[in-house]
Amino acid sequence: MRVHVADHPLITHKLTVLRDRETSSPTFRALTEELVTLLAYEATRNVRTEPYDIVTPVAPTTGLAISKPRPLVVPILRAGLGMLEGMTKLVPTAEVGFLGMMRDEETLQPVTYAERLPDDLSNRQCFVLDPMLATGGSLIAAIDFLLDRGAVDVTAVCILASPEGLAAVEKAMHGREVSIVLGAVDEKLNDKGYIVPGLGDAGDRLYGLAE
Repeated sequence: MRVHVADHPLITHKLTVLRDRETSSPTFRALTEELVTLLAYEATRNVRTEPYDIVTPVAPTTGLAISKPRPLVVPILRAGLGMLEGMTKLVPTAEVGFLGMMRDEETLQPVTYAERLPDDLSNRQCFVLDPMLATGGSLIAAIDFLLDRGAVDVTAVCILASPEGLAAVEKAMHGREVSIVLGAVDEKLNDKGYIVPGLGDAGDRLYGLAE
């Protein structure tokens, strides 16, 4: 498993504002989109391309185009949905699937409640969007889901991770084609399975808490 922490000053700045509990949901959403676009730049570094012939106003030349089948972007609902716009801005030709997973707050284990993905992912590069890599359970389940359907490699894009979650994913993904791109690795998990210092519940911060 390959892990890349994108320690760019702009990423750190945006993360600082995201962490602030006084940051409003609209600002949080806007900054998440900007931050994910920066992370997506690193995540797509090895996206597959093929030669593409064009004619400029001056002369013919050969450039590169993203290969088919197109990359598949898979946000883990609901918080991953807030990362989708930032990813597709950078890769507008990517296709989008959805995977609904939630954490059982008692067992801390992931539960899949919905999916909208092709049955056959053979030869596909997949990008999973999940803002918080906490215990690692949801991300492990999502990556397993994609690889079992034939995806050739999977890259996860996360805003924050805990050391415990990273270790759990690395153990589960040993020998498989998986990469993780992160904004930062935080200190630890608390006894409720939240990242410390973290930024709270990403879904609630993005969309508010429905009463």
